[in-house]
Amino acid sequence: MSYNLKFTLSFLAATGAVTTAFPAQAETAKANAQIEVYEQIQSAVLLDINFGKIVSNGTGGTVHIDPTTQNRDCLGTITCVGTFTFSRLQLSGSDADVTVTYDPSFQVTGPGDPMTVVPEFPGGSGTVIHLTGGTAVVEFGAILTINPNQTAGNYSGQFSVDFSYQ
Repeated sequence: MSYNLKFTLSFLAATGAVTTAFPAQAETAKANAQIEVYEQIQSAVLLDINFGKIVSNGTGGTVHIDPTTQNRDCLGTITCVGTFTFSRLQLSGSDADVTVTYDPSFQVTGPGDPMTVVPEFPGGSGTVIHLTGGTAVVEFGAILTINPNQTAGNYSGQFSVDFSYQ
């Protein structure tokens, strides 16, 4: 028991010597703060996707508008007639990297069963592009699946694209 008492006293004595030999000093540090404010990203639709006119013999197929090759391919037992267009969007904002995201599919509806459309963008959803000088034009293609025995008529739908700074 006396051993613990001696240890405690010698510890307190050592602590007291340290605090009286070295007075406390205050230290001040300074740090810089900075921020860059970006312009809000604006987008304008220059062209909508237009698959053109499709003639089907009743078994269905697909229409592929490829944004990389700038071609339209009609696969299966369908025939494509007339002109087609890609979706073309004009972006403006700050000279910075932007992530492009979109839903993996959407539907076009009309007088018959809905048809599924899969948007296509070079690199896919999540691709990063650069707004060089604060602007960029992006093009989307798509793959349209024509159902067997699809009812003739006009079909339409919408897809959403999100643009966000990295």
